[in-house]
Amino acid sequence: MSLVVGLFSFVIILFIYGLKTKDPKPILGIYAVEGKWYYLKYALFACLYYFRKYSSKNSAAGTDGNAGQGVKAIADVSAMDRAQPLSDDAKAFDAVFFISSKTEVDKGVYVIAGCERRPLGMCNGLFYIGLPGKGLLCSKKIPDTVLFGAQIGEFGAEGIKITPVVPMAKWTVSYKGQMWYQNDPDKMVDVDFFGEWNATSKPFDFDTDLHPPAVIRSIAKEKWSREYFQGLKTAHQSHYEQFGTLKCKFKIENESFEYTLPSFRDHSFGHKRDWTLMHRYAFHHIFLENGSSISVGVICQPSTASNFEVGQIALPNGEVLAVKSVDMKLYQHGENGIAPRDYAFTFVAGDQEYHVQVLVEYESIHYVSSDWDARMCERFCKFIVNSVPGRGVSEFHYRHKDGRPESAAKTDPEWYRKMCHKI
Repeated sequence: MSLVVGLFSFVIILFIYGLKTKDPKPILGIYAVEGKWYYLKYALFACLYYFRKYSSKNSAAGTDGNAGQGVKAIADVSAMDRAQPLSDDAKAFDAVFFISSKTEVDKGVYVIAGCERRPLGMCNGLFYIGLPGKGLLCSKKIPDTVLFGAQIGEFGAEGIKITPVVPMAKWTVSYKGQMWYQNDPDKMVDVDFFGEWNATSKPFDFDTDLHPPAVIRSIAKEKWSREYFQGLKTAHQSHYEQFGTLKCKFKIENESFEYTLPSFRDHSFGHKRDWTLMHRYAFHHIFLENGSSISVGVICQPSTASNFEVGQIALPNGEVLAVKSVDMKLYQHGENGIAPRDYAFTFVAGDQEYHVQVLVEYESIHYVSSDWDARMCERFCKFIVNSVPGRGVSEFHYRHKDGRPESAAKTDPEWYRKMCHKI
């Protein structure tokens, strides 16, 4: 009897608490904060997350929309690490991205290649090279990334080609075409690039390998509803990352170069990618001189998670650790649309806190999707992490609400080049 009375009293207290306590408003109307039911929601979603994660541990998850929340999209890595069939949605996608960098004397060497496959032979593709004494070179169409003529089942078009060779072990990256100098926009040069990428770490799958409390608290902060959980399901994208080395040879006009660079790659795919759902994100891909490699970021997609802290660190001994927390608040870093160029933040992985200092060396802006729904600020950076120097790339994404400029003058890269400058 006393147990029943106690339970009834507890329910009454919760009812009164719910009536009397108001949820705090999101910061800037966008970034959710811990509400009155945060801890209860945390406990409930933790039960669901761990149940799904461990009940599927010995079974293969299919690509039926039930991936995520601790469940792998495709159990067979050989089936995952290749071009994926595009869905029948107009915003179907399958994307790969490669980032490579190291210090060369006092300047950095940078290589970025990316291709996001879309329906009807279209893709969003880009290629960058940064070199000491030359500056930043941009593929011909940047700031536009819309390329045509992509072959079915291949990553690339208009000179870009990215090819899987051995699943989760080897890819090739090539570019043959014109590029222009950011510090001399009228200077166009012919570039012939070939690189072989080889893995040095195991793949890190966002569906299964993220730090569980980081996932759970991001969901617990949001306002729950039937529509919210439906949005979680429909907006899900599979994403995995891996560190490696890129051994590359290339020519710029008649000048030859050869480098072996620490490198990062990722692969994302899903039923559709709707860039209009994304408000902002900030990712950092860092290669330190002590052999550590880092991928760390914060994502704000209000329909699913407006404060999502993600990432991994690969230590020199080969150990890969999930990032537990990131103290970088997006609303304090470039919310006005101008990404910061000299800033710092911390993150925690394992039992270690890492202090990251960032100084941008070059910056370029390009737009993604045929309607320019996303504005990417690609930043080629010096990093210092716990007093260890390194190089890498910081990518800030902004929702581009203006869409593609209608003026032909603004879609012409010549317009963009004239606005560019070396940082």
